[in-house]
Amino acid sequence: MKKANDQVYRHEIKYRINGGTYHILRQRFAAVMQPDAHARNGMYRVTSLYFDDIYRTAYNDKVNGTLKRKKYRIRAYDLSPGLIHLEEKVKHGSVGYKKSTQITADEYRSILSGNYGFLADDKYADTSGGDMFASNSAVKLSPAVIVDYIREPFVFAAGNVRVTFDMKISACINGYDMFDSSNIYDNVMPDNDIVLEVKYDNFIPAHILQMLTGINSMQESVSKYILCSDRLYQSL
Repeated sequence: MKKANDQVYRHEIKYRINGGTYHILRQRFAAVMQPDAHARNGMYRVTSLYFDDIYRTAYNDKVNGTLKRKKYRIRAYDLSPGLIHLEEKVKHGSVGYKKSTQITADEYRSILSGNYGFLADDKYADTSGGDMFASNSAVKLSPAVIVDYIREPFVFAAGNVRVTFDMKISACINGYDMFDSSNIYDNVMPDNDIVLEVKYDNFIPAHILQMLTGINSMQESVSKYILCSDRLYQSL
């Protein structure tokens, strides 16, 4: 399934599960899938700074169930300043795609200070950077919340399937700089709760889909951005 500009739409299924279900599913997936090659000891930390506009469009579109929506974020893994991605996530119902552009630590600082001008450069044309520059020019973007969690990922080549367990999901309640050592994080779900995400292209192999049957959890549109935004606003 593709857009006209060849962006690949992927399907996404989400569940909110407990620790017991996690251990059962983890055993099932680990038996037939491969750990993500980028994960150290099977896991890594994901920290994302989300942006929203003056109308809180990204927040309201998700809460109101708007069919087509998008949001911007800057993401780092294991809080490494040497690998920072500026991402645009576009959703259309239950499918979506992501555009990602690597930026430098200095460029991250520039955006954090409200200077998006460098994203108008030709090298960012048709990328998440160019799109972010256009959105900021139209509706003024600013940092909204930092989302932080630990991810355990598994992959399967057929169908380009990716299964992730996201745990210890927390919101930064005292700032918007991912790399600030004084950040204070507050959990947004009970310690035993985990978000399971299953992403795939045009199909998901039957044996992987079968592994999801019989679990004591329903599909749920869990948004880490909404959970963390609400926690931040509660703390203000």
